[in-house]
Amino acid sequence: MTDNDTIAMLRDSATRYAAEHYSFLQRHAVLKDPLGYSASAWSDYAAFGWLALRLPEDEGGIEADAAAIGALMEIAGARLLMEPLLASAVLSTGLLLKTASAAQRERLLPALADGSSIIALAHEDDAGAACTLVDGRLSGRKLSVLHGDAAQRWIVSARDADGRTALCLVDAATAGVQRKPYRLVDGRGAATLSFDNCRVERLEEGDAAAALAETLDEAAVALCAEALGVVRSLVTTTCEYIKVRRQFGKTIGSNQVLQHRMVDMFLLQEDIRALVRSAQRALSGPAGERARIVSGAKAYIGNAARHVANEAVQMHGGLGVTDELDVSHYFRRVMVINGLFGSRDAHFSRFVEAALAAA
Repeated sequence: MTDNDTIAMLRDSATRYAAEHYSFLQRHAVLKDPLGYSASAWSDYAAFGWLALRLPEDEGGIEADAAAIGALMEIAGARLLMEPLLASAVLSTGLLLKTASAAQRERLLPALADGSSIIALAHEDDAGAACTLVDGRLSGRKLSVLHGDAAQRWIVSARDADGRTALCLVDAATAGVQRKPYRLVDGRGAATLSFDNCRVERLEEGDAAAALAETLDEAAVALCAEALGVVRSLVTTTCEYIKVRRQFGKTIGSNQVLQHRMVDMFLLQEDIRALVRSAQRALSGPAGERARIVSGAKAYIGNAARHVANEAVQMHGGLGVTDELDVSHYFRRVMVINGLFGSRDAHFSRFVEAALAAA
């Protein structure tokens, strides 16, 4: 477990860096970059050790737990960072630690830690887009792979000839691979991947299905922390706005109805904060309890964050939907967060199933 002092230092350093180098105007320049993220910021993250957080201490990391990763993801949400922290530094690195052989770890992890390599996780539950692995060759496709446009490799989930879950490491330059890049609604890059009988490298250490399930829960918890960062920024920005926006000779913040709505937004923020902490603790618990708490948190936080974002846009009026105001960008980030690694409905269904099983 990462100690509180280390988490506090990580949060403070990330907050300072983002404040100095990732203002709203600076982020606008990143949005226009064909790369889809800031190469200089990515290099800085590597220098700070953020990309190696999940590695064991003897490999240059701090073996960060969910609370430490959450501290970084909150800043990613608060400042709308564009870099593939979640896809590469959190999920792919964590999955390789669980399923890669010693030789694969030695070859892949140092490049992930120093930022010279980006690996994205390609997995979704759409049966129509499933991949199959037969005799070491991969066929099928994957949709909406976060940062799949920028990755040099992908970890792809598939079904093998025996119907088991398989995890495959696929190089983007492999024959038979097609990549269709595009931007998500919040500006971050993604891709649809197609595989036509591609020769791939299988990750065979441990239980692939269990490792993937655990990683998907880690993804959900990291996204909950990112949503908390977004909501905190929306609450702060909206509160400041209604204090200075004047209408009919007085600030709109003097309106009691708007005051009550702001209180509701703040209470939802605190609900989200509590659920994020609970979900982070649950990752180290039994699988059944983990499923119930993590999916319950993801489903509730998705609704709550969307409500806060809607309120923020409405209180800003017509400005709230313009590209020139940060509120609209936070709203878009919430939309993307709610769609990644399991929708609200999917997580709610999983929560109900887990709750009934535990009853």
